[in-house]
Amino acid sequence: MKDFNYIFLKNDRIGIIGPNGSGKSTLMKIIVGWLQPDEGTLTVGQTVKMGYFSQESEDMDGSLKVIDYIRSAAEYVKTKDGSVSASQMLERFLFPPSVQYTTVEKLSGGEKRRLYLLRILMEAPNVLLLDEPTNDLDIQTLTILEDYLDSFPGIVITVSHDRYFLDRVVRRIFAFEGQGKVTQYEGGFTDYQAAFAAKYPDGLPGETAGTYKKEDAGEKKGKEKPKLERKLKFSYKEQREWETIEDDIAGLEEAIEVLDKKIEEAASDYGKLNQLMEEKAEKEGLLEEKMERWMYLNDLAEQIQNQ
Repeated sequence: MKDFNYIFLKNDRIGIIGPNGSGKSTLMKIIVGWLQPDEGTLTVGQTVKMGYFSQESEDMDGSLKVIDYIRSAAEYVKTKDGSVSASQMLERFLFPPSVQYTTVEKLSGGEKRRLYLLRILMEAPNVLLLDEPTNDLDIQTLTILEDYLDSFPGIVITVSHDRYFLDRVVRRIFAFEGQGKVTQYEGGFTDYQAAFAAKYPDGLPGETAGTYKKEDAGEKKGKEKPKLERKLKFSYKEQREWETIEDDIAGLEEAIEVLDKKIEEAASDYGKLNQLMEEKAEKEGLLEEKMERWMYLNDLAEQIQNQ
């Protein structure tokens, strides 16, 4: 990072984006104090308490009961609903009473990550750092986390590649744009995309302005490196959509059936009939869109399953 200054303010919601290896996680570790910056200074206020959900798995004591692992952080935590006990928070984070008294070692890898996140929240930080949370947490946990962050009274800083999560959670973007440059953009990821496209219509300077010489097709073909195969997977938004789309389609089909009956009943009322026909046409248009989307998601789901 070069020549970048920022003072974090109460209730900041910051998303950090950039290519792999650009320094996003390193910046998080500098903020939390795990690493020291090569240049410049980081000043942390006296009342700051940080909670860091890193990509590294915590070394948990597997012999501890789930509830004792959480209680070792705190018995209660303050939320928008008042003080909530460790047991109630465990239930909120999908650990029912039947699981709370089992040992940590019996949990799956995903459950351990969820438990680790909950312990961080139970420690009541006022600055919460999340490093690629959508990589480790399932959809249900992410939904619970998003709702929790809506009323979280502190600062949230997250590294993420997930556009939906960034749009849902953050209000400011720090973008790593190469050669140590970090640029601040207002809004979520969609706002960033629009601002970036307006600022750099031909891509980042250096990528187009003569940094690389143009090659003819034959020369380029001879120099191309084989691409690494990337495993297909649903994005966070696609996963959530896939889980509800069949119910959405059924709901639209049911609504159209109801409208058909109303249209029959209103055969002699031209004004009402016209209104019902318009409503039916709108529902049928939505149904067609949903069916096309279902076909795409179903095809993608099959490709993912067959990998």
